[in-house]
Amino acid sequence: MQLDELERLYNEQAYTEAITKLEIYLQDYPKEARGWHLLGLSQLENARATDNADLVSAMYEAAYDAFTQVLTIDTTHAQARLHRAYLGANIMTEKGDEAISDCDVLIAGGDEDITTKALLYRFQIWVLKEETEKALADMQRSLQIYESLYADDLPQLSVARFQCYTRIGDVYYHTENRPAALEYYKQAFDCTVYNNRLMSTVWFALEMADYDFAANMLQILISTGENSREEMLRLLKHIQQLLTEGVRHAMLAREYCKGTTEFWHEFYGEDDDEGTLEQILAGKNFVSQYPDEAYFYHYTATAFFNIGSYQEAFPWYEKSMAIKPYPFSIVRWYYTTYKVTGHFPATWPDIDHPIPYDWYAAGVIFTEIIQLENDPLLKQAATPLKRFLYKKAFDLYHAYWYENKGNSYAGHPHHFAMCCNNYGIALYEAGIFVEAAHVHTIGYNMSPFWEQLESRADAYHNMGKLAEAIADRRNILENHTDVLPLMYYVSIHERMIDDLCTLERHAEALDLYEKILSEYNEWIVRDMEELEVYDRDTITYNIDRIKTGRAFIRSNSDNDLSERILALESHLTDKPDDSDAYFNLMYLYFDNGQYEHCIGAINNRISIGGIPQLPVISQMKIYYFRGKAALKLKRYKAAIADMQQTLEIMASGDAADNSPNYRFGVYAFMAEAYLGEQEYDQCLSYGIQCVNIYAGNNWAWDAEASAIRYTMALAFEAKEDLSSCKKLIDLIVANDPGYQPAVEKKKQLKGGGLFSFFRKKK
Repeated sequence: MQLDELERLYNEQAYTEAITKLEIYLQDYPKEARGWHLLGLSQLENARATDNADLVSAMYEAAYDAFTQVLTIDTTHAQARLHRAYLGANIMTEKGDEAISDCDVLIAGGDEDITTKALLYRFQIWVLKEETEKALADMQRSLQIYESLYADDLPQLSVARFQCYTRIGDVYYHTENRPAALEYYKQAFDCTVYNNRLMSTVWFALEMADYDFAANMLQILISTGENSREEMLRLLKHIQQLLTEGVRHAMLAREYCKGTTEFWHEFYGEDDDEGTLEQILAGKNFVSQYPDEAYFYHYTATAFFNIGSYQEAFPWYEKSMAIKPYPFSIVRWYYTTYKVTGHFPATWPDIDHPIPYDWYAAGVIFTEIIQLENDPLLKQAATPLKRFLYKKAFDLYHAYWYENKGNSYAGHPHHFAMCCNNYGIALYEAGIFVEAAHVHTIGYNMSPFWEQLESRADAYHNMGKLAEAIADRRNILENHTDVLPLMYYVSIHERMIDDLCTLERHAEALDLYEKILSEYNEWIVRDMEELEVYDRDTITYNIDRIKTGRAFIRSNSDNDLSERILALESHLTDKPDDSDAYFNLMYLYFDNGQYEHCIGAINNRISIGGIPQLPVISQMKIYYFRGKAALKLKRYKAAIADMQQTLEIMASGDAADNSPNYRFGVYAFMAEAYLGEQEYDQCLSYGIQCVNIYAGNNWAWDAEASAIRYTMALAFEAKEDLSSCKKLIDLIVANDPGYQPAVEKKKQLKGGGLFSFFRKKK
């Protein structure tokens, strides 16, 4: 149908083209209500996007006429009537009476959603007509409908209530009933504390001397950071003047002090020493005025804390905590206790504090404090408190958005999303990957920013969900590169390539590899010169990792392995000290049968990069591969030494490093090496350990089970224990009839065995 194509133009925001084609279409089909409605919508959107005042007016007129045509054809067309009412209430106010009639019809229709819009439009006209009582009645009726309409959606209900209470307050304000206006503004604030009216309303509250209300709003203004510094400073300076002139109000003074911490230099000057002294004096002054308010003890303590005077800060924090622990007090008290006593407190207060942002901000503060410490054990010890703080915030946010509980202090979606990101990271650091991914998903749905995807990708990677990790990072590259720092742009490529190789999606990995190296040569190497040293070094490191990662990107080329070796050898020509490249070459040389080169690459890796700083698994691989290469070269003593070194390293690791798979592999090669050294009892000892691993783990018979028993059979044969040898060979053939070495040996043993000739000669 032609109208479907015209609607597609409208949906694609090609409004001018849609209007032109709709006007032609309606000449042929003047009774097509859908066409007139689509024309009206297109005219309306075109008017909103046009700057020319004369054109705008004409477009609105055309839209109004189009909606009128719809209603001429179909008087029940609710959307056309609603749009016409909107125009009469907001744009073409001379049509106010017609708009009221439209609203009456819509309200009588009984649809709750449409009724609330019609009530709003009629309210706006009543306000213009100074019909105050009618306007207020329409807003009160809207409130009743919203209570039903959004009964199961607290965030939506809160916004609707806020809008209604604010509009009622505005009516009272403009009719000079300022006390009534203030009361409705308070109700509006309680419904949605994060709103776009805070700055104007806080000035009104101060003017009305309602300092409780002003302090509550000031707390939110400080945490949102959505007003200009000039606006915030003017407000804080005004409050400073009120306090100086004799206003006594603990909450207002407390929030003023919080504000000065955000604008420290503006209140305490550029000299840090003098400023700190002034803050301490200010804190002590407020303590003397309000000895029962915990925050002023915290404020004084924090002045000492910020200059590293923990001994002096400690008693002030202790006093603050004794009166009332705030989340931000808990973290500084906790850390100060460590600095003074040498250990963290055994526990911390689990208080009920209803403002999730304060919990979240305390977590951020504590994270930043701990990051300054170099001791990894200290950071590990601090992790439970960090996770506790973020979880307290998360639970309050989650209850509001998903469980219809709590209050609008949890109503800022971006704050919730940031909390999810930090809480998810804290869970990830604790190894709780499934929950971390779940939390990041909630956060990304609330406010989609790239950090959330990157954090979730980390969690997915560690869960083994590599495809999901790749998808998240691909999403970042496709949709967030305009805000993505260059350092992360490069590192994301490196991580994706690594996961793609693990999944054996080598064609995709190779495309990404070639893309990022091409971009590096074309523009990244130029753009990174403008970055800080740390960022430049990180990018260089990631590019080198990408180049060395070429070792694991297989292609369909006939010379694939040689090409990968050549790529790393070429890289080492430019970066001869890249120890990771030698580590990766170790694999390639071994796979290519270049065992001398494999050993040489490993020796270079050891001499350049060292060993102790590597993860245990990497240390194991170095000696394991060198031992395997030596075994291939029949250097049995060297192979045994390296395998023994591998076992010692495994013993220093955790359960994963000592997994049965790893132990079996080392024992099997030890058995083979001792066979080559003609130390048959040692060979059999390690062979038996391999067999026991299979039995203990209830593993099914496979080629490796055949191979280790075949090695043992050869040892028995060499010891002239042909009975044991034959039993093992028969066992192998019975379980793995396709294992050719055993099949051939069975045929050979039927002729008397390897040593039968010598026995006959005796």
